[in-house]
Amino acid sequence: MSLDAWFLSRARVSAKQHGRASLDDKMTFFQQLGSLLASGTPLLRALHVSAEQNQSKTLQAVMEEVAERVASGMPLHTAIEATTDMFPMHWVAMIATGEATGKLDEVLVDLNRQIREAADTRSKFIGSMIYPCVLIFVAVLVVFAMLWFVVPTFGDMFKEMGAELPGITVFVLDISDQVAAYGLYIVAGFCVGGYFFKRWLNTDAGRRRSISVMVAIPVVGDLVIQSSMYRFASNLALLLKSGVPMLETMQTVADVFAAQPPYREAIEYAKNRMAAGRSLADGLEESGLFTSMMVNAVRVGEESAQLGRVMEEIAPYYREKTQAFMSRVTKLAEPAIIMVMGAVISVVMLAIYIPMFEMAGNVK
Repeated sequence: MSLDAWFLSRARVSAKQHGRASLDDKMTFFQQLGSLLASGTPLLRALHVSAEQNQSKTLQAVMEEVAERVASGMPLHTAIEATTDMFPMHWVAMIATGEATGKLDEVLVDLNRQIREAADTRSKFIGSMIYPCVLIFVAVLVVFAMLWFVVPTFGDMFKEMGAELPGITVFVLDISDQVAAYGLYIVAGFCVGGYFFKRWLNTDAGRRRSISVMVAIPVVGDLVIQSSMYRFASNLALLLKSGVPMLETMQTVADVFAAQPPYREAIEYAKNRMAAGRSLADGLEESGLFTSMMVNAVRVGEESAQLGRVMEEIAPYYREKTQAFMSRVTKLAEPAIIMVMGAVISVVMLAIYIPMFEMAGNVK
């Protein structure tokens, strides 16, 4: 076999496989499925090809089972809903509408675009928070190490010399003694506390309390509210554009906010007001969790009977505003963390050096 043939035999025509089904795997699947359907490929064959080309073994297995159900005569959205819970309900609702209207390929293209925009916003937020989190971790680690290992060494030296220590040094030495004596327990306590705090945040009461606190904090609250407005507008526009009935759309949007109980309940309240004959804008305004711009946009959309188009136009505004707030939070966090880190380390260093300078001054 020649060298060229050896390389050609190893051409990466198939994707590298992995176990889990990530959001990128799901987006890729829907993108390929929509493209195949738009090119005229039958649904069953499009499902098999899209599953075969996917990198996720889990998603491959699930979609092959979905294809089997579709082959037996079951609608695609019913097959997906009956087979797996890895897809959010509003995705399934859109697929059902696409099947009912005969525009499944167009619906999948719109769904994939919306998912990618949401994933891009989330990725930028995570990326913007990496550096501040690293700074916080390094700052805590440095201070903890100094109190546990460095300060006790100088404390023993001061005791041997019998020096009279200033208040700041006594304060730091007392903290250092506590850290040295109970350092392992402190670390274990933080780990256990973090674990139970995370579990609490996954409960409905924890999500409700955390969102309630976050929306009231300057800058952070702005970020939560603007990102919520973007999610509301983008999902509402997507569902209405796909032809989902209004009340079903509102319930589906409420389900999108399952991790944010205050917003989920506000949307469900607005939906119930709509069912009673009131306008959606009035219900959103009464909740107090939607911006005046969003309420006015919804009101204009209702009055002009073009709510979907209005939401589609306003969603990019809130996406850009969310990204701007993320940038602002990062820029504010970095100097604040550095200042606090510098202040704490300065206190520790002063506590060490002040007695040394005093002792050096007494030497004749």
